[in-house]
Amino acid sequence: MRNRVILITGATKGIGKATALHFAKIGAKVVAAARNEARGAALVDQIRATGGDAAFISTDMNSESDIQEMVAFAVETYGGLDFAFNNAGIFQPETALHDQQDNDWCELISVNLTGVYRCMKYEIVAMLDRELSGGQSCAIVNNASTVGHRGSSSSGPAYTAAKHGVVGLTKQAAITYINNNIRVNAVSPGPTLTDVTSRVRGLPEEERIQILGSLNPTAQLVSAESVAEAVAFLCSDAANMINGHSLPIDGGQLAKL
Repeated sequence: MRNRVILITGATKGIGKATALHFAKIGAKVVAAARNEARGAALVDQIRATGGDAAFISTDMNSESDIQEMVAFAVETYGGLDFAFNNAGIFQPETALHDQQDNDWCELISVNLTGVYRCMKYEIVAMLDRELSGGQSCAIVNNASTVGHRGSSSSGPAYTAAKHGVVGLTKQAAITYINNNIRVNAVSPGPTLTDVTSRVRGLPEEERIQILGSLNPTAQLVSAESVAEAVAFLCSDAANMINGHSLPIDGGQLAKL
């Protein structure tokens, strides 16, 4: 990973931040993208303070021009793009389908599915121009979810539909670009200990963690760092024959269900 370039969306909190810190630790050049400039600057300072290399760009996943500019910034800053982790997303708490509001549906789909499509669209263009050596490949990892493989009583229909869409989009891109030296996979975390889980079900923290953790056979929430390590594996040469896969990081939750 040393000196290779990764773009991470939603990079200033939760899974995105853990992934940015992990890639910086193993020597990658990190382009962090998110909306909050103050958190972005703090993340870059944190990475640089430990000897890493990072840059930040403020990006709104609702804006195609922002996304196009984000990828161009990565290429201009570090000379190309090797990896991308399309992580940015917003959560929708449990909502009955007949209570789903159209404006909320459109917002969730725009950020969680269309945003991923647009990121991939411009990332792939940059990767097609990447000159690699020694059997290396470029890699894209999308953040799906275990609810991309099942229904959920903890999230709403728009969120669940978007995550199913991310899994399908991952498979479609994987078979399209594998012969262009670009692998496309996804991670599907189970309930993870982040700010998002704090908004699930509106329960006190201890009760919420107990209920969400019970979905995992280990009775624990997934750590953001565990997801970061899985993303790094999927980008690495060790995963050179893994393509079009959505890797559950759930302690066996999907197997249990």
